[in-house]
Order: sequence, then C-alpha cells, then structure tokens
Amino acid sequence: MNRPSFSLALLLAFAFFFTAFNSGAAQAAGSVVAIYNTGQAQVTESRVVTLPEGAAAVVFTDIPETVDPSSIRATAPDMKVEDIQYSYRPITVDNLLDAYIGKELSVILPDPADANARILRKAKLLSNAGRPIFAMGNEVYVGSYEAVLLPEMPAGLDAAPGLTLTTRSTVAGRKNVALSYLMGGMNWRADYNLTVTQSGAAADLDAWATVSNNSNHAFPGADLRLVAGEVGRVSARKMMVRSNVMMSEAVSLDAAPAPASAAEESFSAYHVYDPGRYVSIPASGSKQVGLFSASNIPVKTELSSRFHSGPNRLAGKLNQPVESTLIFANTEQGKLGRPMPAGVVRVFMPASDGAKLLAGEARLGHSAVGEEIRLVIGRSFDVNVERVQTSFQRIGKNAAEVGWQITVRNGSAESRDIRLQDSLSGQWTILNADTPYTAKDAGTIEFDLKDVTPSADGEGKTVNYTVRFEY
Repeated sequence: MNRPSFSLALLLAFAFFFTAFNSGAAQAAGSVVAIYNTGQAQVTESRVVTLPEGAAAVVFTDIPETVDPSSIRATAPDMKVEDIQYSYRPITVDNLLDAYIGKELSVILPDPADANARILRKAKLLSNAGRPIFAMGNEVYVGSYEAVLLPEMPAGLDAAPGLTLTTRSTVAGRKNVALSYLMGGMNWRADYNLTVTQSGAAADLDAWATVSNNSNHAFPGADLRLVAGEVGRVSARKMMVRSNVMMSEAVSLDAAPAPASAAEESFSAYHVYDPGRYVSIPASGSKQVGLFSASNIPVKTELSSRFHSGPNRLAGKLNQPVESTLIFANTEQGKLGRPMPAGVVRVFMPASDGAKLLAGEARLGHSAVGEEIRLVIGRSFDVNVERVQTSFQRIGKNAAEVGWQITVRNGSAESRDIRLQDSLSGQWTILNADTPYTAKDAGTIEFDLKDVTPSADGEGKTVNYTVRFEY
C-alpha cells in the first residue's frame, strides 16, 4: 500500500470511530443556578445527547459568553471525558480588522478638498494595534476614516461560544450529561422595604433579592440558589463580563407587597436562600425574588451628632450635622432573628394623612442573627447643633487645654432626644463638664440630652466642657 492510500484509509477509519454530535440546538434542561453576591454564578445543567460506543466529539453551542473555561466539567454514566475545548473569538471590529492585516481594503475617508465630502480609496491595512494604520501607495495614513469595507466575513470568528467534549463511552445510547461551570456577569443583592407604623415604635420588613444578569444568556425555569457571603476567589482567574449592556432598575417609592418566604440554610461560612420554585432569569436585566418578611419589629429613632476634637485652635461657630438613625435588633425577641444579606434598606414612614413616604435609604452589610442594626437614613431638618471653642491654652510643649460650648436648637413642635458624640484624639482627660457624659470607648465621649424642648426663642440647650490633650 502506498502512502496516499494508507492516509486515506486512516482518515476513513478515524471518521468511522470518532463521531461528532452537535447538541447546541437543544436547550439545557434542569438548570441549577447558584448566584453569589460577589458577581459570579455556578451553573449545573442536564444536556441530553446520543453517543455511540467508543470515541465521539460532543459540541455544545448554547454556552454563556461569560463562562470561566477552566471551570467546565461534564459527567455521564458509562462516559469518560478525555478533553474539553472551549473556543470563542467573537465578531468585533478589532477581530474583523485583525483578519485583514496585510490585505487591501476599500476605505471611506474625508475629502481633504471639501470638509463635507468623502472619498473612496484603496489601502493596505498595515496594523490594527490601537488604531488602524493604512498604506496608500508610498504613503502611510494614520488618521480618521468613515468606514472600512470588507469583501467578506473572515473565517475563524464565532457568533457564539463553542464547547467541544472529546468523550469515550463504554455503552452506546442516550445519556444525560451533567454540565457544570462558573460564569461571570450575574449578581444579586438584597433590597429591603422597612415600613414604620403610625406610632413610630414598630415596623414591617419585606426582604427581596434583586437578581441581575448582564451575561446575555437566559436561564428559563432555573432552580435558583442565592448565596450570601464573601466567597474567596483566586485573583488570577478572570471571567469575561459584557461591558456594553446597560441595565436600569425601576424603584418604587411606595412599599411593595410582602414577598413569599425563601428557605434559608447555612452553607460553610455563608447562607443560601432557596425560593422554593423555578425562576426564569432573563438574558439581560434584573428580576426580584421574595426572600422573607417580618411584622411588628420594635424600632426606635435616634438623633445623633458627631464631632472630632483635637488640640487645635479654632475660631468662629462650627455647625455639625445631625443624623437620624433607625435602630432595631435582629433577634427573635425583636420579631426578626433572620440572617440579613447585604443590600439597601428603604425606610418608609407615615405622613399625617397616612401615606407612606420614603424617609431615607441606608446600605446594610451582612448582618447575622443577634446584631443591633443601625440605619442612618438622613439628616435632621429641625434639630441643629452648633459649637464654639470657648478657650484654648497651650500647656507646655506637648499638651493643650480646650474648652467647648455646644448648643442644640430644636425647631420642631415637640421635644426631642439627641446624642452628642465627641471623638477625642491622643491622650485626653476631661477637666470639667456641666452635663453628665459617658466614655463610650478610649476615644469617644457621649452626652445624652433628653427632652430638648422646642427653642422658639433660638436659645437652645448648651453643653460646656473642658478637655486636656497630651500628645
């Protein structure tokens, strides 16, 4: 047998034993999608293929663009995966031009004789690094152009990612291939509506998960899992994220209906939420899924004002903001006692006619059961704090005595409580104070002022104290 005949026989034998199957036309069934609130997802799908006994190439085309290729795994009964090949060279301007480097193209250019006219020139594409560079005769052209006309679509570009599994089966027939992978472009966060009752002493909480997807890949009827926590990833592993997809979310300024409760369980150092139903995730955009709700949670509102004081001479009046903080306990006794994933809390409070209006928003970190939750929802309109440095005396080289007068004015129609927090730098000693205070920690003192009456005359309530700093 001569060499050409032997090569032809070898190719025919390879084609007989190594068969390619394209499963891209079939949608993945039974997808389990676990979305982490760190911008990634783990997907497990069931793909049905028919395989012969022996070697075969199984091709999947319905693969997300944001997949992490190194994470792809596939298993099936009586089937062994010998290698996994992922390929995706998308159709982009850069990839199109890269395919024509060294070739002559038609380029539409501005007419140098007329700013409103255009001319068509033949040019050789020399480079596409950063921007196209053309050769026109003996000249090299680097500048603006209207368009480049390509004679045809170059080979080697993909409209969608492709995944090829080289498999070997001991038994022929239909198989359910379990395909799993990690992908980027998906995220979720918690969104909370906290509606305070008319009395102001209690509130109802509705927790929602806002799932966002900008991977351009849909998951219809997915078995959804939402993982809350900071899951560590190796920094060298990068996932592709589509940057050309813009998403907008409509936010209602009225309280939404209570969500259905999702099952919650601990997993490693994290928490997992299961909505208990199949959820269809769109290819682009966002979707809200109910997490849990709680009613009649005891809450209280606190006004506080913080100032940082040091051994510096300051002149004039200093205004400091007064923050409004809503406080409640994440405990069973507090009618809650649920792990609360990080997200945004929108607080609604009743107006005089009973309408629930947005009173403020606050960002909540991951909050475990038993924590006190403090939400700074805004600044007080009616209560203001002003301070004046009443004395300053340098005591030696490394010490100073500073006197302060703090004035609180209440412009509302009712008495208010307010907490004044002064952060003190260095080593300090309170020499005198006309109002009781508490040392909260090594660098903070607090004055709790109760029932600050409305100050129609503008006088207000004052606090005076002197502190010695050593540094």
